[in-house]
Amino acid sequence: MQTASPNASLLLSAARALAPFEKLSSGLSMAGMAVLFLMIVLTFADVFLRYIFGNSISGTVELTELCMVVVVYACIASTQWEKSHVRMDILTSRLTPRWLAFVDVMTGVWSFAIVLLCAWTTWLYARSTSSVTLVLRIPLWPFILFACFGFCLLAVALLQHWLEDAAACTEKNGAGKTLLALALGLAGVALMTWVALTRVPAMQSVSVGLAGLAFLFILFFMGVPVAYALVAAGLVFIAQLKGVPPAFVTTGKALYATAGSYAWSPLMFFMVMGYLCFYGRFGADIYSCARTWLGHLRGGLALCSVVACALFGAVVGDVLSGSIAMAAIALPEMRKYAYDDTLAVGTLACSGTIGCLIPPSTTFIIYGVLAQQSIGDLFVAGVIPGLVCMGCFMLAVWLKVYFRPGLAPRLPEATRHEKLASLKSGLPILLIFILVIGGIYGGIFTATEGGAIGACGTLILALLMRRLSWQNLMTAMRDSVKFISMCFTVLCGAIVFSYFMAMSRIPMLLANSIAALDLPGMLIMLLIVGTFLLLGCFLPSLPLLLICVPIFVPIAKVFGWNLIWFGVIIVILDNMASITPPFGINLFVMKEIAGVSLGTMYRSALPFVAALLLCLAIIIAFPALSVWLPSIL
Repeated sequence: MQTASPNASLLLSAARALAPFEKLSSGLSMAGMAVLFLMIVLTFADVFLRYIFGNSISGTVELTELCMVVVVYACIASTQWEKSHVRMDILTSRLTPRWLAFVDVMTGVWSFAIVLLCAWTTWLYARSTSSVTLVLRIPLWPFILFACFGFCLLAVALLQHWLEDAAACTEKNGAGKTLLALALGLAGVALMTWVALTRVPAMQSVSVGLAGLAFLFILFFMGVPVAYALVAAGLVFIAQLKGVPPAFVTTGKALYATAGSYAWSPLMFFMVMGYLCFYGRFGADIYSCARTWLGHLRGGLALCSVVACALFGAVVGDVLSGSIAMAAIALPEMRKYAYDDTLAVGTLACSGTIGCLIPPSTTFIIYGVLAQQSIGDLFVAGVIPGLVCMGCFMLAVWLKVYFRPGLAPRLPEATRHEKLASLKSGLPILLIFILVIGGIYGGIFTATEGGAIGACGTLILALLMRRLSWQNLMTAMRDSVKFISMCFTVLCGAIVFSYFMAMSRIPMLLANSIAALDLPGMLIMLLIVGTFLLLGCFLPSLPLLLICVPIFVPIAKVFGWNLIWFGVIIVILDNMASITPPFGINLFVMKEIAGVSLGTMYRSALPFVAALLLCLAIIIAFPALSVWLPSIL
């Protein structure tokens, strides 16, 4: 075993000295799990009391908002210890281990500095505010200070990882190059500081906006986590436009207010519901039902995977969960019956995108908040497009096996009795779907409350069916808070950056400039689609959505487009970013799960990208498919 150099050993010793903070972060994350569970129970109890007794719990909304802050910032450091914050590895994944270690040292300095600034801005905001909640009159400053504490713990986690990266760089490249990487990292921090402090009077706001966008993409491509990059670009260039004090005020307030906004609470609730469904094995039920009915057809296991992903999406609501759940269930079955990997992994990686169209959908929630549209209407608007998307994917599978029958051997057909009996396995998913969507449109609870009701309903159903052990429940909650922390840090960063975009006036000027071109609306729609497709090749779906919606919605308003219909189009385009080569996140996840080459993933995804384009064309050509259901409900 090779002995580490003295310099590397010193750095590793310093990193080990910070290890107790990982236990502290883990314990705080457990507390966050408890608070999240309390939020769900509180919302469930409020709806129950209001519906049965006509009385609700006073201050439920503001209690939920305060709990949301605790959940996000209790788990933010633990998520970093697990290295789960979203980053783009477009360039860094292609570096040699030596160069990757060098870049990690440099960008680690930037991430550490950015998080310290987040802690500082929230500290300043806590000191300056005297706000209290409207009903219960609870002061906000302790919760803002808790956000500051969460950022401080996050900074410690980043420092520990930086020390490990510096030790690795020292081993691979020597102490001299490690010091050079550190110097370049500090130079980058100094440059950001200079840009923030040195205002250029003659520079127009649009030019500053373009510079901020360029700076953001540089940070993305260098491997800085997406959330930190968004905060850095927003903070630095707001300071360039308005000065440092306003930039600190805007950033500190946004970092707290986004995490504590009731409008975003459905994201938390539906994420919990999705993980409870996953660990409650409801995905296995619907796959078994679909397999019984479709398994005997040519490509039947792939067809039933598409259907199962669509049905599972009716309770999960995000792109990755459906693909991961079905991969664990369906991939061994398809390989057992000699299905070709180019059919099997492509079907599983891409069919999860249907879940963001069929309600409930986390993507619709984000779009609805950003575009100020009814989340309930968006949910219902996605039903028919989701079924159209499912049909297009099934068509893609059928065409593949029609021209290449060897991809998928036939299976024996189930008996009629077996088919009818299998329908029972689909009842849990159906009950959850009716509970959530039926309750929203029955006026029993709001779309915001629907996630908590769905999570409680899923938990109760799983316990009654003895599907959820204590260990699985804890795993589901742990995965939920990790994903919530990852998602909300990106949201917080995106809100900071969106304030900068608004100050730069780029979205407004772009919308007015396009309107002034006097081009047909359909041509503008094609330009938007082309832009989204291009960016989707390089950006993950969540940052893509958060960056593009504030830019494209004003254009949609100029042309008088129905924003519910436009939202369905945006969600389809955002889904495509998850499966579009070369950097679709679903492709990378499925590559690891299935153990296939990236080339195989790219080839297997292309027919489904074409199917999603066909679905998009149908939805654009026939707006009634999106707006008919919301109009009659």
